[in-house]
Amino acid sequence: MNVLNYLSRLIPGTKASAAAGMIAARSLGQPVWTPRRFDKIAEESYKRNAIAFACVKRIASGCASVRWLLHRRGGEEVGQHPLLNLLENPSPCVGGRQFLEAVYAYLLLAGNTYIEAVGPKRASAPPRELWPLRPDRMKVVPGPASLPKAFEYEVGGLKTRWEMDPLKGTGPILHLRDFNPLDDWYGMSRIEAAAYGVDRHNAAGAHNKALLDNQCRPSGALVFKPIKNPDGSYQSAPEDVIDKAKKRLDETHGGASNAGRPMVLGGDVAWEEMGLSPKDMDFAAGKDDAAWDICVALGFPPVLMVKGQATYNNVREAKLELWEETNLPLIDHLCAGLNSWLVPQFGDDLVLSPDLDGISALEPRRESKRKSTLELVEAGIIDADEARESLQFGKRPVNAVEKVDAAVLNALINAVADAGTLPLVRYLRSVGLYDASKTDEQLIAFAIAETARLTGADPDEAGETTGEDTDPDEEDEIDAD
Repeated sequence: MNVLNYLSRLIPGTKASAAAGMIAARSLGQPVWTPRRFDKIAEESYKRNAIAFACVKRIASGCASVRWLLHRRGGEEVGQHPLLNLLENPSPCVGGRQFLEAVYAYLLLAGNTYIEAVGPKRASAPPRELWPLRPDRMKVVPGPASLPKAFEYEVGGLKTRWEMDPLKGTGPILHLRDFNPLDDWYGMSRIEAAAYGVDRHNAAGAHNKALLDNQCRPSGALVFKPIKNPDGSYQSAPEDVIDKAKKRLDETHGGASNAGRPMVLGGDVAWEEMGLSPKDMDFAAGKDDAAWDICVALGFPPVLMVKGQATYNNVREAKLELWEETNLPLIDHLCAGLNSWLVPQFGDDLVLSPDLDGISALEPRRESKRKSTLELVEAGIIDADEARESLQFGKRPVNAVEKVDAAVLNALINAVADAGTLPLVRYLRSVGLYDASKTDEQLIAFAIAETARLTGADPDEAGETTGEDTDPDEEDEIDAD
């Protein structure tokens, strides 16, 4: 009987996945090896491929630049807290941005990223240091319920083991991974999806280097055709003639300075192409196509990387796409992991979130939201308080009405006859008293009543100054006279 199923029968009300038990039974307690060699992936992509390096670097550094915010579950922001200090300075040797950049880069390159929490031995004490760990050195030790029982880290034959709670998954290691359809314990590297593009791009670079190393000689063969003698026999070119021609070819056509120089041949000599030239292979287009594949797999807009694609407008849109489609999901992935693993160690009522308002690339999205929210207020679909909440300005101050200047409000009421209601509407909106659902007459009546409330005057007397309470029948009589 599987351990997970046995425990679920002993503990009333325990819930467990049936599939999780089968997954755990296959390799319970034994380290599961990383499916592919991370060092090879990192070597071919991050270290040898300029496109993959630039994509990973820019995504990781962009995500790492976002500031963290800490709130209590009631919504109150916490400005100073040991958790924020820890994320700002996770260890003596690594700063906060460098730490986060490594975490994101490992996730992009390996599909897995690991964070070690170091702190006092007391179980209730929160950690004091955070360290990013290389994915290729880490092995998962499966436990029941598809949760790791432990993690093993090996460097130079030395092993370190961290025990985890096999039922809750809590412990000193946080393991974040991308979805992998063929592995239960490790995530899938994005570089695997871009492997053919990386290989093609690297091969193109290697071809260029080999061509330069070969002193830019034309790829082909100089053929001396046999000469027919009078007696009908054929005579091949002497060795010294061939050696002399070879030497002359090296001198006149080798090296970058002689690239493209025409060749003059004498006698029955022919030049035969061997292989395709870069032009015949559509070399530049093929290299750009490989770069495009790499960018797409890593979630980096090709417009920002592949030459000849950028304009002012599409660059602005591409930067917004980079953040919305790639960076923000990565940040949310890490944020969710920290909120379930690290934050509870500092308090149950805390929530960590990224400061999205500090990201300049998202300004078009914020501008669009502000515009649509104001349109909803103008149409009377939502009120000012709902708009403030939607735009994350918080609730209107309790004493907002007390800030109304009665003299200014009364002057604007008296000016309605000459200037219309627009100045009054603007003032009411500025003090949080504007209601888009009211007509002009209702707004004026509301303003009169508010002035009377602030000054203690009779509302009827306040209305007389604007002429709004004049009886229409009296106006008709005046006109008749």
